[in-house]
Amino acid sequence: MGLSAEAIRDGLDAIAAREPGIARALALAGYPEPRIRPTGYTTLLRTIVGQQVSVAAASSIWNKLEALLGKDLPPERILAAEYDELRGAGLSRQKQGYVRSLCELVADGALALDSLPSDDEEAIALLTRIKG
Repeated sequence: MGLSAEAIRDGLDAIAAREPGIARALALAGYPEPRIRPTGYTTLLRTIVGQQVSVAAASSIWNKLEALLGKDLPPERILAAEYDELRGAGLSRQKQGYVRSLCELVADGALALDSLPSDDEEAIALLTRIKG
């Protein structure tokens, strides 16, 4: 879950009160917008695809994958794809392992990302079943 605009503003105001450089930056650039994405499979898949690559590279890989496998990259389509197809779209062997792990858990119903438990420890236990 991301921070609300109010929480971001309050946090930055508290830091700016102590650090003049931050206060100057806020005066020049303003407050950043919250970056909140919807919960679920597609957002987690995008996160894996974007790990340790630039925003531009992640976007390029995502676009290639969607062109290859369809919008929002259904787990079944990823699992059916060949290694070389996914590699050609930009997924390394290691990243393919992480993506396939997520897709297997979602496809077989072992992980329902749209209805994670409200208890943090239970949710963490489910999410850490995903490799990577």
